[in-house]
Amino acid sequence: MKTSGQPSSETGKKMNSQQRNILAIVTLAWIFDAFDYLMLTYIAVDIMKEFDVTAAILGTVTSITVLARLIGGALVGIIADKWGRRIPLITSMIWYGVFQFITGFSPTFSFLYIVRFLFGLGMGSMYSVGVPLLMEMVPRNKRGLASGLLEIGFPAGGILASLLYGSIYSSGGWRDMFFIAAIPPIILGVYTMINLKNSKKWIRQQRVERGIKTVPLINLFAGKQLWDTIHSVLVNAGFLVLFYSICSWYPTFLKIEHHFTVTMVSIVTILLNLSAVIGSIIFGRLSDRIGRRWTITISAIGTMLGAPLFVMLHNNLLLYIGAVIVGFFGPGGVWSINATYTAEHFPLRMRSAGHGLTYNAGNFFGGMITPVIIGLLSDRYGFGAVMTVGVLSSAAFLIIMAWSWKETKDMDMAI
Repeated sequence: MKTSGQPSSETGKKMNSQQRNILAIVTLAWIFDAFDYLMLTYIAVDIMKEFDVTAAILGTVTSITVLARLIGGALVGIIADKWGRRIPLITSMIWYGVFQFITGFSPTFSFLYIVRFLFGLGMGSMYSVGVPLLMEMVPRNKRGLASGLLEIGFPAGGILASLLYGSIYSSGGWRDMFFIAAIPPIILGVYTMINLKNSKKWIRQQRVERGIKTVPLINLFAGKQLWDTIHSVLVNAGFLVLFYSICSWYPTFLKIEHHFTVTMVSIVTILLNLSAVIGSIIFGRLSDRIGRRWTITISAIGTMLGAPLFVMLHNNLLLYIGAVIVGFFGPGGVWSINATYTAEHFPLRMRSAGHGLTYNAGNFFGGMITPVIIGLLSDRYGFGAVMTVGVLSSAAFLIIMAWSWKETKDMDMAI
């Protein structure tokens, strides 16, 4: 597949085979990211037991991974804007697959800590390169749909983790989960190496045709671009606080406060993620019609209405219903436009760097702090109450953010 020529976001109305291939590659990479992250939430209890650490300390493993994603996303984003997307995308997938595999050999908690940092460097790189490439290539009237289809990667990865956990996991066998998780991204990296060609040529041609040159990272914070960059960090922090409030400790919450079995945990999380897949597709497509603002607003309100059922009531049927509602509107609806909404904050010449920096900065502030706070406060207030507060506050914040920035659904991504 060749990506040379003017981006079809300005000329086409339907996705062609090349664009669908890019969509498939980036979505699969996102699925494998989700599989790794959500797999860690399932096996958290056994890791804590083996290394004799508390929930708060284990939560810092997620935090250090998020910090690494920020570093990797920003640095590789600059490289991608200057020399092209192809090599950084391929390298990132193989990189994080290798360090997933090494995680399974961790002899100590300190070793696990270091390896998860190295894993995060590759994962942050993948999102900062793959998403801008996809958003630049698809037709502008399909960007929301492409974003929604991409964002099913996280709930789909959650379903995959749930199925694996429910079918083969035995107490204490957490290392095998990392060995299994490592294989798909390495294979995908090799496939991308064979099938994704000449993105460097495409970007160079765009610079020639439009006089675009790469810019220093500091330019993200200069002039009119300053508020766009700050807003992107803030809105991504809101996205990530919402996500981590829902997902980071949910399996642990079900085990500890509801005494669910492995099978029951698997069933509930599959329900949540299936509803998120449906919500992501529906709201992603809807955002191409009603815009990004209203998509965030409607989804955030739906999430707020479902949150009390999701975590606070001790009626299992209501908990199942809450999981479906929150999955549909939260990881589904709210997250359906994250990819395109973040990419639309930046012009072509700084899109990978801007996307990589601000998404992962939001992940740093939202994702690094949230799991630790929930872990710390869970002993005093319970997982359910703390998770609910996180969902309600972040959803309200996202509504405010959506209406403090411009509508971008018809934005020209070729400039």
